[in-house]
Amino acid sequence: MTDIDLTGDIALAIDGAAERHSALVLGYVADDGTPALSFRGSTQVHSPDQLAIWVRKRDDGLIPAIEQRPHVSLIYHSPDTPGSIYLSIKGRAKVTPELDDLVYSRMIQGERDQDPERKGVAVLIDVDSVLAAGSAGVVQQVRSEAVKA
Repeated sequence: MTDIDLTGDIALAIDGAAERHSALVLGYVADDGTPALSFRGSTQVHSPDQLAIWVRKRDDGLIPAIEQRPHVSLIYHSPDTPGSIYLSIKGRAKVTPELDDLVYSRMIQGERDQDPERKGVAVLIDVDSVLAAGSAGVVQQVRSEAVKA
């Protein structure tokens, strides 16, 4: 059982972010140990407790980093989102090539145009916590510890 629910307003904000020119920013620890940030216009809700992204470079940057250090965070804010939503998300990322077709097909055309030869790979993020603030107030969701372990 999970206490994470990315449906509703959260899904509307995430899935429509790139079309509003307001991509989510993903944070991770680079191979040299320094913090790294990356805009992710391909970010999409995959399930009620998972996000998916498309990573164009399979061999450097994010992919080797998450294979060693899977913990990531994402942040999002857009005053143009219905209800002006702010999101802070933490989770664990893993490379999931079996989802390549689905994730690629669900991206906006502008993101697919960045990788027309589909050299990238899908990454799935198991979300452990979400802090959402918007017109409905502040909501915090945390994955139950039994599932998180």
